[in-house]
Amino acid sequence: MPRLIEILLFLTPFVGFAVWRLVAPSERPPVWLVTGAVCFVVLMLASLVWLRARDASDTFQTYVPAQLQDGHIVPGHAATR
Repeated sequence: MPRLIEILLFLTPFVGFAVWRLVAPSERPPVWLVTGAVCFVVLMLASLVWLRARDASDTFQTYVPAQLQDGHIVPGHAATR
């Protein structure tokens, strides 16, 4: 079932485009729609860059994976070499 949902989510934009082309084959998309799509893509890329910079650790640190110590889970963290 999850695989079917992934396939449907993947195909949704293509089906939407095909429906749009069938309903209005000679019309261009409205300016507000193109502007909104461009703003969305720019915002998405900016957020990806921001999240990457925020989650990046120092170059001279190594990642220590999560461990089980004395019955408690110690979360993964960056430690100095």
